[in-house]
Amino acid sequence: FRAWIDHAVASNMPYDEFAHTILTASGSTFENPPAAYLRVLRTPEDAMENSTQLFLGVRFNCNKCHDHPFERWTQDQYYDLSAYFAQVGRKKGFEPDDEIVYDTAGRGDVTHPKSGAVVEPSFPYQHADLATDNANRREQFAHWVVSPENQYFAKSYVNRLWSYLLGVGLIEPIDDLRAGNPPSNPELLEWLTRQFIESGYDTQKLITTICKSRTYQHSIETNEWNAEDKTNYSHALARRLPAETLFDAIHQATGAEISFPGVPVGMRASQLPDPAVNAEGGFLNLFGRPPRESACECERTNNVMLSQALNLVNGPTIAEAITDPSNNIARWVAETDDDGAVVDQVFLSVFCRPPTETERATGMQALAEAESRLVGAQDLTWALLNSPAFLFNR
Repeated sequence: FRAWIDHAVASNMPYDEFAHTILTASGSTFENPPAAYLRVLRTPEDAMENSTQLFLGVRFNCNKCHDHPFERWTQDQYYDLSAYFAQVGRKKGFEPDDEIVYDTAGRGDVTHPKSGAVVEPSFPYQHADLATDNANRREQFAHWVVSPENQYFAKSYVNRLWSYLLGVGLIEPIDDLRAGNPPSNPELLEWLTRQFIESGYDTQKLITTICKSRTYQHSIETNEWNAEDKTNYSHALARRLPAETLFDAIHQATGAEISFPGVPVGMRASQLPDPAVNAEGGFLNLFGRPPRESACECERTNNVMLSQALNLVNGPTIAEAITDPSNNIARWVAETDDDGAVVDQVFLSVFCRPPTETERATGMQALAEAESRLVGAQDLTWALLNSPAFLFNR
């Protein structure tokens, strides 16, 4: 399933097609990987909660036990919407660990916990673009979700991508769209949403539009007027790299071999299919990798903590990367006697820029004063990897 998602993103599959395919997929989870979505979400309630939060940015779990105290969503709507996933069956496939997801041809219902009555599937809000009556329940649900007439689908994704790129969503939390949580710039969100729909749900075009904006290209430098601003995008926000990105960047910069238990050598942290796999010292979980147990964006944390700083300074991840005998550092030192050239390579590899004259002189001094040129180059790399310029998206 993860490989299928990777391919869909890389090929720029239209986002409405992406969501519709996942919500309606049936068959073998091996032969048709999107079917694995409902292999994990095994109850109608779980499938509905995750689907609405993921694709609409709406938290229906808040009205499971009672009507929402502040919003328009009701308990009846919770179970009416869950009924669209009631007629999903699962059976063992022909291969070990395979499972077949299928529609039960009208068998399966959801009952209301208060009345005990069977509920009929119904949408909490209507729009003009609904599926035909002969479509099965999941097809009706998927059509309702991805329709351009659905006010939440495109808007929630635009807001999500904006947050990923700029650090703060136009609506926060990004998966909690509701009347009581308005956007900071409603005109901008509406314009981007309209552009996204008119482009045919082209994710790459949306990313290009955002990244070409002056807002995205702001410096992190502040002045006396905007130093405290965290919501109006008057300057860029420095953000620590996500756990997987940081781990991969450390190994990319040093050229060290990546090795996780139970997976092929060289597989990057961002490629791991199982969130239970971790690096030595618990690096990924320590830096906020989500357990991937729900659709909630709150699972991932990018908080900066003392334990993270201690891991970077004393932990095995950076230490093993810089001392790997087959890494780039050892090769650079072996290939040239020019300390300046080694310093240049370290800076280019870690910061993607050459050193300034002062930095180059300091780096050359570090190599000259170390017990060996290799140790000096390793120490220099260690210092750069622990710097804010490397650790933060600036």
